[in-house]
Amino acid sequence: MFFLSVISEVLLYTCFALLIASYIFPLVPSSHKPNIEVPTNLKLIAVAGIALFSFMPVLQLVLYLYHDYGAGQALETVLLSFKIGNSWLYTFGLSLIFGFYITLTDEREHQVYTWVGLGMVFLLVLGLGWASHASSIIPIAGFAIHTLHFLAVTIWVGLLLIVSWFSKDTNHWLSFLKWFHLTALCCFIVTIISGLILMNFSMDWSNYNDAWTVPYGQSLLIKHLLIIPLIGYAVINGVLMKKKMQLHPEFDPRPWTKIECLVILLIFAVTGALSQQSPPSNLATIIDYEGPSPLFSLFYMAPGHSDFTVEWMVGGSSILFTAMAIIFLVIGIASFIEKMSPFFSFVMALFFVLCGYLALMNSIVVL
Repeated sequence: MFFLSVISEVLLYTCFALLIASYIFPLVPSSHKPNIEVPTNLKLIAVAGIALFSFMPVLQLVLYLYHDYGAGQALETVLLSFKIGNSWLYTFGLSLIFGFYITLTDEREHQVYTWVGLGMVFLLVLGLGWASHASSIIPIAGFAIHTLHFLAVTIWVGLLLIVSWFSKDTNHWLSFLKWFHLTALCCFIVTIISGLILMNFSMDWSNYNDAWTVPYGQSLLIKHLLIIPLIGYAVINGVLMKKKMQLHPEFDPRPWTKIECLVILLIFAVTGALSQQSPPSNLATIIDYEGPSPLFSLFYMAPGHSDFTVEWMVGGSSILFTAMAIIFLVIGIASFIEKMSPFFSFVMALFFVLCGYLALMNSIVVL
């Protein structure tokens, strides 16, 4: 169930990203984007995917209550009595309406159809924010921040996914980069700031190192490490790509943007894993009931007392792995300049995350 839930989270984020970007691109003048064609069937699949994959948390809760209430009563209780069930009913109903809307309209006929479609996507995002963990902790602020965070992510990622996989050519790519680079930068800043605030809802910043002892902290560490090569690809596709295409207008940038999409999907997967794990608000309790993270246990024994701390202790091995991580990151960026395969750069990014992880895990001691 854990892996099924993670996969459903990745697909849910992807459906939202594809759908919101498919309604943003028609609003962009043709002189500022390549020729893009998003099939209507893909939009319908994305809407159906939102209804389907957002049901996974409801299913998990139903299965939890199944032995006490039975399937029918458990489903009715969750849908009618829990916020997460109410939110899914809202999402399901709106998805049905949206599906009919997509079938009956064509945004190429009138721009108002695009704006209405974009508004309906926004309403679906509100449903997701309503059911979020942050909303359950601090109803208004948590809902607003999670919604803003998710919007920033889906706009940035959606534009990148659509232009990478559904552009028919590379015409006007430089014009596209001018506005997309600024948009992506703004979305990235909003994502980081709102993400840090959301993180503070689940754990105390001062316990960041201590949280590595539990699965949530390990997933959070890996997510943060993945963000670094993502920034590297943003530099490649946003800055270096401009210079490259100015010198070589025939150069095809899409393989490199596709690699950036792969890194983002990995981040989605780790984010999905985070949503399935207990936030480290009380580490001692989590370790008592769930045990330490299996990854952490590969390096250290589980703390034998409740007032443990994880302190920094940099040594030779951590310095070596840090140097290796930096080398892999540099090679990954340099591979673009040296006209090497984008996939080779992706492998270098994975090696960076691995070495960065080993460097950090070898830089601590449990006291």
